[in-house]
Amino acid sequence: MMRLSRICLGLGVFFLLASCSGSAPAPADVATKAPDEQAALAALKEINRAQADFIRRTRRYAQFTSELVADRLLTAEPAAEGYRITLLPSPDAGSYTLQATPADAAARHFFTDQSGVVRVETGKPATAESPEL
Repeated sequence: MMRLSRICLGLGVFFLLASCSGSAPAPADVATKAPDEQAALAALKEINRAQADFIRRTRRYAQFTSELVADRLLTAEPAAEGYRITLLPSPDAGSYTLQATPADAAARHFFTDQSGVVRVETGKPATAESPEL
């Protein structure tokens, strides 16, 4: 009986350890998508178009993309796989900038403003002084 108890205890410990030894996949095992540059550029152009309509209606630029959605100038918050799209309005709402920042720092960064000119940099944030696309 004592031997049977030890065997059961040993098997219980074995199964407990076996169930705890599983690990999450290593980062190399997880498939990652490259940032979607075309979607990022489309989002920037869509926001520029909506801002142009918004200023004609209100005589100021929208402070948030949610304003553009509320006014039905955008159907949804712009998004692009692997990019963060950021609207940076001026305090007086007389101008704005847009940035598309990739999750992968080595990828291309995009910048635009109310001029509609898209600028690009590789591996660093794009600015108003960056080369045109």
